[in-house]
Amino acid sequence: MSQRLLISIFLLTFSLSACGGNKEFSPEDEDGLQLANQVTIFESKDSQKQWTLTAEAVNFADLQNATLKNPKLLLRKDGKDSLEVTGDSGSFDYAQKLVSIEGHARIRALQENATLTTDCFYYDIDKDRVWSDDKTVIVRQQAKVTARGGVETDSKLSKIELKKQTTRLPDNVKEFQIK
Repeated sequence: MSQRLLISIFLLTFSLSACGGNKEFSPEDEDGLQLANQVTIFESKDSQKQWTLTAEAVNFADLQNATLKNPKLLLRKDGKDSLEVTGDSGSFDYAQKLVSIEGHARIRALQENATLTTDCFYYDIDKDRVWSDDKTVIVRQQAKVTARGGVETDSKLSKIELKKQTTRLPDNVKEFQIK
């Protein structure tokens, strides 16, 4: 894990724990529970954010993984927002630099005007790899593709591998045109 990312996570965790809010500690609280609200984790390279992970709430109690509530992962391409991955819950594995987002998981390809949906998406930070292992539906305008075995791509969506696919083609050629 890059030293810059570790320092960012430490400082974020430290500052959030210092600003604990109005909730008082209770002896009945679960041991080791470290909750933070409205958390942002990111990685920068050459003063440019490469990706940003935000969540409504994060549990940092596990030293290996952060558990995320309503996560949103924003990936960037050439200094612009490229992909937005959202879901109901997720996790961030610090050591493996692996993000998982599940529960109504959705990718919005912002520059390509496409949407991918499935139960769970994964993002490997070091390999810049996004994938799903279950049925994934890709919609771009009127074209719809179902990859029954999931998909694999990079954060730029430059090449998508579809596993066990079926395709529904538009009714006419004009629907293929990008608007």
